[in-house]
Amino acid sequence: MSETAQGGIVVICGLIVFIYGILRWVIWGYKKDAKFIEKAKKDGRVAIATYQKTETNVKWMPNSAGREYRTICHNTYAYRVRSGKQYTFTRSEDITYDTSRSGINNIRVYYDEKNPRKIKFDGNGDRN
Repeated sequence: MSETAQGGIVVICGLIVFIYGILRWVIWGYKKDAKFIEKAKKDGRVAIATYQKTETNVKWMPNSAGREYRTICHNTYAYRVRSGKQYTFTRSEDITYDTSRSGINNIRVYYDEKNPRKIKFDGNGDRN
């Protein structure tokens, strides 16, 4: 077998292993999050995070037509766990092209019993 054929086989095998690894990582990650949320729902480790404040950053960036700005909102939310302790977290979103959007008022969070700062969301929340 020539060196070119051997090199081709090595590259093809490497790509197969790489694609398999990426697919496993993505699928396993989604399943892991879904299991975490399911277990938290069953155990009652659900809290409603309420909107607290927004900090806005405006960044000027060059583009082909000159300069364009990007507006990044950092929304801070607070939630209280079963033990009564309150925690906060920040979600960032780029609102450059959608100026009608505002912060989401309530977000349902699922937290870890041993580490209440570890949270997961399902969905985007409620703007009411």
